[in-house]
Parts: sequence; structure tokens; C-alpha cells
Amino acid sequence: MGIAERRSIRSCVTRPSRSQKITLGVFVLLFVIYSLTPYDSRPRSFLRFQHNVIQDYYQNTHPSDSWLFKPQPYPIDPSNDIGIIVKTGFGTRKRVSAAVRALSDETLFADTIVVQDFPLLDDQRNFTMANGKEVPVIDIIGWNLKRGALKGQEQQERVMKYTTISEAVEGEEWMLADALGKSMGWELDAMKFIPSLEYMWQTLPKKKWYIMADDDTYIIKSSLGLLLGHLDPSKPHFIGNPVGDYKGRFPHGGSSVVMSGAALSKLFSQHPEVVAEAHKESTTATWGDKLLSTTFMKIGIYLDETYRRFFNGEPPWMTRMWVDRFCLPLVSFHGLGGDDAMLHVGETFKSMPEPVFWRQLGKIYGAPNFASFVAEPIRPNMDYVGRLDEYSTTVEKVTEVDECVKICHEHTTGCLAWTFDPGRQQCNFARWAILGDVAEGRFSGINGQVAEKLEVSCHSP
Repeated sequence: MGIAERRSIRSCVTRPSRSQKITLGVFVLLFVIYSLTPYDSRPRSFLRFQHNVIQDYYQNTHPSDSWLFKPQPYPIDPSNDIGIIVKTGFGTRKRVSAAVRALSDETLFADTIVVQDFPLLDDQRNFTMANGKEVPVIDIIGWNLKRGALKGQEQQERVMKYTTISEAVEGEEWMLADALGKSMGWELDAMKFIPSLEYMWQTLPKKKWYIMADDDTYIIKSSLGLLLGHLDPSKPHFIGNPVGDYKGRFPHGGSSVVMSGAALSKLFSQHPEVVAEAHKESTTATWGDKLLSTTFMKIGIYLDETYRRFFNGEPPWMTRMWVDRFCLPLVSFHGLGGDDAMLHVGETFKSMPEPVFWRQLGKIYGAPNFASFVAEPIRPNMDYVGRLDEYSTTVEKVTEVDECVKICHEHTTGCLAWTFDPGRQQCNFARWAILGDVAEGRFSGINGQVAEKLEVSCHSP
């Protein structure tokens, strides 16, 4: 190649400008800093939080469900491939039988344990599922103390509280034990997360997936199986319904927490020093689910928020059918501790072998279908918005119900349901709809056109 040809080629190559070099240098510097900082450092947490914000915005504006109906690369048998931990306390112990029955209603006959924060009662036996499988009950804090995992922490206030409630139970001082369970239950709960998973890992170490749930959590097996069939259990997965700030995002325990066997293997088999530290931290940690998350962060496993829209922290009658969840399967309910709520939900969903989707709740519970709101948009003495928060919108000085309907229809992407309160002259609307609450004197409705459009966009189960 001659000199003229080489000069011609050089002239075609664009050299980076000074500003471009500076920008590139900044990105390289940030990457180096990110790579050198600890897994749980604030810079890493901040950058991951911003990534999740962007990802959430994209999923919110461009919801997609097509990937769910492609062949599952990692199909599972829920009854054999999943291990389940049900957490309970002295104050909520009577819920457990209904929780175990709910697993049977779902035919989710997975290997299951119940972990509690008080000694086993004299008449307390293991639970049994409908297929005869036994569900053992473990005093997990007592187990952790006996094996020395909390050595040196015996005088910590929280450990002493466990000792106090244990003595009350063993002394059959039931009124005292009930009072202690209600007042300190949340503190003792924080001490159950890490040892429960470690116990499960030691006794059932070959499961593809592990689930931790509260005693008032209901899990829909078919929906869970649809999700997990698309995830590789040989990779460290940690998923759930995220809450908290960037310094420690963690999955809401009541919505259920899902972890792959690979994640537990990395924690308990490869990092015993991190586990030992977590046991000590449990005596002062505020929330056990956050402690679990920060412990995973120390070994480079972060809460994956990609699947946040599958998990639900509310009972069916309070569940918000969000616009961006309409086409997705619904994995869990929470808050079913009152009366016969768990049994009622179990009876409702036990005969549904196919995945349950958020948009189907109304049909399941006999609520008016979305199309009916096109012909009859206004329903008196009803509320289809429910609880208001930072994600709902309130318009003041609205005097007519028709004006509220108009406001909703003007916000085609921001209003799925609306409620008009004539006494307060308020129009409330939101990007979700609930099954419907009786609300004397109010008027409410669902944006039927938007709901129908969303339904059409969903792929068939």
C-alpha cells in the first residue's frame, strides 16, 4: 500500500474530539471504581438502583407478556423442585394449619417446613398435607442458639426476649406469652430469616428453588411454575416484590421471596463467614427481609426487580389490577390472617390448574366485566380505586360526576379507575382498579375502553 493510499484511509477515520475523550475517560473511571468497590458498597447500590428505575419505567410504558408463552427452557415440577418455608410466631401460630391446607388446595405438595420463634408445645405435632406428606415444625431461634451460631450474643436484648417468651410458653403462662408475642413478634421475626434458609439448605440441599412466605401468604402454584420455567435455577436468582431505598432494596416478605438453589449454594456453601456475620446482625436488624437482602449483596447477589410485577402484597379484595400487570400472572396474595380468609381464598383458587392473571380477578370473584363499563360507566355507592397513595391522583373542586368521568378519559394512560366524592368535591383516579368496595354516597367506575384495549393486547394463557 502506497503513501497516498494510507493518507486516504487516515482521512476517512474520525478522530475523537477532546470532549469525547473526556467522556470516555469518565466512563472508564466509573467502571474501574464500580469494579473495585465491595459488592454492597453505596456506589454499586446507587447505580443498580438507577438501572432498576430505568428498567421499571420501560416495563411500565411497554409491558410485554409474549416471552411467557414461549417454550419453557427450564420446566419444573413444583412439588419436587421447590422447598417452602412458612414463617410463624406465637401470636400468629393458629394461622399455620390454614396455610398448610392452602398449599394442599393448590396441590403444591412441595417439601415444606414451618419455622417459629418459640419452643414446641407439648401437644404440638407436625402438620400433614392432603397427600400425607409431613410438614415439620422447628423452633428456629432455639435451633440457632443450641448450635452456637449466636455465641456471644446471648445478652443481646432481642435474644433475652426470646428467652422470656420461651420461659412463658414452657411455664404455660399463655396470657403472658400472647402479650409478648404480639409486642415483640416483629423483632423475633428478624432472627428467623437466615437460620431458616440455612436449616432448609442443610436438610434439603438439592432443590432448584426455595420460597419463604409468611403464615398469611397464599401462593398460586400454576402462576409460579409459569414464571420459574423461564429462569435458570443454576444461576443465582433472588426475586420478589421490592421495597426500600437504594442502600438496601429488599423483597417484601409477605409477598413471598423466591431464591434459586444456586443462590443458597453460593451463600451457605461458599461464604460461611458472611452467614456467621448475618446471624449476629439478626439480633439488632430491624427487618429480616432486609437483612436477607443485604447479606446476599455482600456476595454479589442482588434483588432482581425484573419480575416484581408477578408478586402481590394484598388480599384479593384489595388487590390493585395495575395497567402494567394486566397481562402477567399473579403469584401471591398476602394479608390473609383474619377469620377464614386463607381458607376462602384456597377454596376459590384450588380448582384452577392454569395460571391466574391479574386481569382475571374480577371474573373469578364475580365483579362486573370491563365491557359493561363502556355502556354503563357510572356506578353509585361504589369505589373501584380503593386506597389512595402517592401513585393515585386527586383533582379538587370537581362538582359533577360527569366531570370526573371526563377527567379519567382524558388521562388514557393514567386512569384505569376513578371515584367521585361529591361531599369533598374530589375526583380520584389511578392506573389500577380493584374489585370494588361499597362506598355510600360516592360514584365510581372503570375506564372500560382502556381495560378492553389492555385485554386485547394480552396473549392467551
